[in-house]
Amino acid sequence: MNFLPGLELNERYYAEIVGPLLKQYDASLKYSAGLIGYGSDVLGYDNATSMDHNWGPRMQIFVSQTDAGRIEAVKAFLRAHLPGEFMGFSTHFSEKGPDGTQHMQAYAGGEVNHLIEVYEIDRYFDEILHKEASQLTNLDWLCIPEQKLVEVTRGRVFYDGLGRLNEIRAALRYYPIDVKLAKLAAYWNCVDNEEAFVGRAVEFGDLVGLKLLAARMVNLMLKVCFVAKETYVPYSKWFSRGFDDLGLPEIKAQALGVLTENAPAAIESKLAGLYLAVLALQNASAGVPIVECEISDYYNRPYKVIKAGGIVDVLRNAISDEQLKAIDLTLVGLDNKLDSSDFTNADVLGKILRK
Repeated sequence: MNFLPGLELNERYYAEIVGPLLKQYDASLKYSAGLIGYGSDVLGYDNATSMDHNWGPRMQIFVSQTDAGRIEAVKAFLRAHLPGEFMGFSTHFSEKGPDGTQHMQAYAGGEVNHLIEVYEIDRYFDEILHKEASQLTNLDWLCIPEQKLVEVTRGRVFYDGLGRLNEIRAALRYYPIDVKLAKLAAYWNCVDNEEAFVGRAVEFGDLVGLKLLAARMVNLMLKVCFVAKETYVPYSKWFSRGFDDLGLPEIKAQALGVLTENAPAAIESKLAGLYLAVLALQNASAGVPIVECEISDYYNRPYKVIKAGGIVDVLRNAISDEQLKAIDLTLVGLDNKLDSSDFTNADVLGKILRK
């Protein structure tokens, strides 16, 4: 099988096979169809390697609450009527393995074990959001793992017969302005906590410690860029690839310069330049107050810092939601700041704030 990007494959799969079959099942059935959720194909980052599991002719079908009782019948109809392959790709998948994954399997006749998921649309989004998208409060937004927001806003809608799938995705496109400001403040707060440690590592000639600290600062700066560009941060597997999509080659070059430099003083200097470049990008972002900062010494120590605490104060003061303004910034964006796949889809903050 020659590789074909999953979004392209499945848009054709819907148009040529699945859509006509659903019309045959019941022309009056109202539904929406698309490819969203998990998977590199949803992000458009898939390649031939991706074909080994949970990749191939697949999609989601969404129905209304009125038709929720027909979900099993729809899946059964598709099992009985789907062709065994499409464009040379098997539509028949293995059973779930011990790790929960499935892969395309040669079709030998009988029913097709397809990978078309059928959901009641409100239940699908309620499991992620815990309420309707239009009713989310600022704290509700912070309770949603950011990777989940990546998944439900990326991908592609093939057909929106319900007239709601595009509407929900549009409502979730990016955070409200107060949440955006809180996310920025939280990242800069992390910088404030450790930026002086960089100079201390330079002072001691601790290259390993310096590299680790600098890498953390670079990570935070790139995440600030995502917020400034109003783009959800994908988890670590796709973080750098997602950053490329922001269209910031100069900042990426500066980040790479920090990471590849081996002279301690030069690392500190290049990192200071990255702080200023990212702050300039943030200052140009919609709804964000302009913060004027220069690189200076850390009080009486000759460490190059941006004194990020001042940036935090300006951002926090610009938040109009008093409850959000008072939130502990160590909790904001916790799933991203921990940088572990254990927390990619974990409702970490939700479990704390909903108590």
